[in-house]
Amino acid sequence: MTEPKPPPAPLDLDSFLTAVEAPQALAVPAAIDLAVPPPAPAAPKAPAATLAIEATFPLLPLPAGAVPPAYAKSIDPTGPAANRMMAARAMVPIPPAALVPIIYQLIMDPEPKIAAAAFKTFRSLDEKLVGPALTDALPPQVLEALAHVLVARFELLERVLLIKSTPDSAFVWLAQHAEDAKVINVVVENQQRIMRTNDIVRGLKKNPKVLRSDLDKAIDFMVREGVFLDDVQEFEDAFLRLGKAEMLTVLKNVRVTEEHLSERERQKAKELGMSADDFMMSGSESLTDEEREAMLDELVADEGEGVVETDFSKMPFMKLPIPIQIKMAMTGPHDKAIEGLNSSNRVVAGSAIRNPKIKENDVIKISRSKTMHEDVIRYICNNGDWTKSYVIKLSLIQNPKTPPTLVSRWLPLMRASDLKGLSKSKQVPSNVQMMAKRLLGAREP
Repeated sequence: MTEPKPPPAPLDLDSFLTAVEAPQALAVPAAIDLAVPPPAPAAPKAPAATLAIEATFPLLPLPAGAVPPAYAKSIDPTGPAANRMMAARAMVPIPPAALVPIIYQLIMDPEPKIAAAAFKTFRSLDEKLVGPALTDALPPQVLEALAHVLVARFELLERVLLIKSTPDSAFVWLAQHAEDAKVINVVVENQQRIMRTNDIVRGLKKNPKVLRSDLDKAIDFMVREGVFLDDVQEFEDAFLRLGKAEMLTVLKNVRVTEEHLSERERQKAKELGMSADDFMMSGSESLTDEEREAMLDELVADEGEGVVETDFSKMPFMKLPIPIQIKMAMTGPHDKAIEGLNSSNRVVAGSAIRNPKIKENDVIKISRSKTMHEDVIRYICNNGDWTKSYVIKLSLIQNPKTPPTLVSRWLPLMRASDLKGLSKSKQVPSNVQMMAKRLLGAREP
């Protein structure tokens, strides 16, 4: 008669793990020891936060109820470790829609070996497992993590990016780190997210794999919607590539709101029954002709920096957002155009010189200013109506920012008295002095 077999001994987690191949090349901190520890009294486990896997994606615990109650025991840190390990290795009969979030949550398990196993599984999810789970039912933090681990698997990643609940931060990360042109194209084409989260474009700017055409496409779209990022140079280039009519169309999308007005301006607009945008664009606060002349004289004074004295009853022009500055400089009242000319931002200054309220008498003074932005001087030089004026041509010749080719073209048209003055002036570039002297000598009998 055979003797009854003794009951099986309880499963020891460390012994269980030695029978399975240890995770390879895991990006885990030194604190996570995958080796079997020598026999010793069990030390208190550190909090899960100190055992976090070093992942490129943020590890955020799932909210209550994210895992169906029937499977919640698989992530319960007080439950059997062996059961959690089986779930971490995707070796349990749980539907994909629940198992993928479970594996993600187990990356934060307080047991380092379970966390490491879950991380390895999550990084290389089988298509048969992750594919059926890709719906908007997945928690947002799981979708963001999947965007990171599926970056080289376009067919699956595209499905993640088409889910509306995928966080915008996933698009920001992909914009900066994706190498596949197809992935970058999906990011660029998602205009709604680009408008909602401008950091996506900043990410594209930092990514060396992004083609200039893709970056320009995203930026051109934002500019045409009236959005400008001060820290991305390409936004200035995109706006300046537009024709004047296109610029005006873009600026219709830029609205001045009450937050852009001082308290006194808000009160005045309310008294007039005008919106903030209409109030600022109407010129209701415009200066007198004498005040404008004084303002322009101060702006173009060569010995100064063109700083206009601030009226503290008004919102300072230079503290407004760049799109608002551009709109007011280009389409606002005359005094706002003059303030715009004072801007160090080439788009604001370039917009101001395009304001139809800037007249020829203003241009005569502006073209003399050696502190004026180079783009402003270049725009005047290219304006055939303005350069018909002898006085403006003479002023431009004296400005060191005028292109030398134009100086050479206009100098022979100057009167002898003006050539004589230019040949002796210490306020003009030396090459202009020399050319003026040669032309004088050629005219003498």
